[in-house]
This record gives sequence, C-alpha cells and structure tokens, in this order.
Amino acid sequence: MKPSIKTRRDAARFMAAMAVSGLALGAGLSRAQAQDFPSIQPQRPATITYQLNSTQTGPMQIQAFVDPALQMMRLQEGQGGDYLLLDRGHERVMLVSPGKHLVFAVSSEGFLHRDLGPGSNLHFHQRGPRQVAGHGCMDWSVTGPGGQGEACVTRDGILLAGQGQGNRPDDQGHIPSGQLTAVAVNYGPVPPDVFGIPPGLQEVDLPPSLLASMIPGLSGLAIQ
Repeated sequence: MKPSIKTRRDAARFMAAMAVSGLALGAGLSRAQAQDFPSIQPQRPATITYQLNSTQTGPMQIQAFVDPALQMMRLQEGQGGDYLLLDRGHERVMLVSPGKHLVFAVSSEGFLHRDLGPGSNLHFHQRGPRQVAGHGCMDWSVTGPGGQGEACVTRDGILLAGQGQGNRPDDQGHIPSGQLTAVAVNYGPVPPDVFGIPPGLQEVDLPPSLLASMIPGLSGLAIQ
C-alpha cells in the first residue's frame, strides 16, 4: 500500500516538527571531548515538554520521553494521536499513526549515532551557563555550512533550548529557522510501553532522503 500525497505530507511535516527535539538523542561523545563540543546523548531517563516554533510548523508543544537504556525516544504533539519513535539502536525513525493504522518508517542511516566532533563540519563555541525550566545547562553557539544556531545542554545530555537559522532559502523562498525551549523537565523512569507500537498497524517504508531533507530545514544547520 502506498500512502496518499496528503498522508505523505502529514508524515513529512510531523517528522520536521520533531527533528530538532530528536537531536537530543543524536550523538554520544567521550567525557574527554566535552570541553570542545556538547554531548547530546541523555544519560538518564526523562520526560521533557518543549515549546517549538519554526518556519515549517508554526508554534507547537512537544512532549519527549527519553530512555537511554533502551536507546529510544518518543516525541508527540500534545496528548495522544500520532507520535514519533527514534530508535537509536536500530537507526530507525518511525511515525506511528494509530488513527490511520499505519507506521511510516525511515532509516536514519547513521544520523542517530552521528558525531558532533571535528569531522562533522560543525564548529562550537562555549558561551556560558544558564538556566532553562529550572535546570542548569551550558549554552553553545554552533556554525556549519548551512547556517548557525545555539543550543543549551545539561551535564547529563538533555537539550533544554535550541535555535537555528539557515543561510539559504528553502523551496518556498524562505530562510528556514526554528526555536525550541523546554518548559518542564522531569527525571525518572519512563514506562517501556511508551515506546511500543500498537498491534495491527501496517508499516510503510519511506525513502531516507525524506528525513535528511527535513532536519536541515528545521534546525537551520547542514547536518548531512
């Protein structure tokens, strides 16, 4: 079964909306490298509520569930409905749509294990500590071939705030930009069934290029 154009658009939009949050599960660095660039691999299970606003999505509220032991993250807009699963262990991103009885799956092709080090073409500068949602984080500026931005990351790898802007117009002639801010952070176990897929849903494989094209447009940075 092939999804309709509208369904494919919905899947693309949802993946775009969640992509910046998904960076919170995106890369692991050794402690020795932490002074040169941030580690955004969470070290503890947590539930984070974000406010997101981007040129592609407009304002949204996103809830993120993170379990480092399972190497999983779930992202959802509001309560219920569709949700996104980032499976770092299997390098897969899945949009689960119970209402449509479908799961849209994309191979992340190594992105979820991507290194932020010197080989990434991203350059980081430590700006100093700040507080976001009652938690301390280190603020970093970042520049890359496709744009520039900022990210504030806790010592245990949770992204609390981020913003980015591209340096080239998108297909609609707009300069892509996005801003993400945590409004609540709760550390503690996440029930494993949060990361499950309801039985009976049909899986539809989408091309990896869909994910690759969505993430730079939202974050404003060239990440390929």
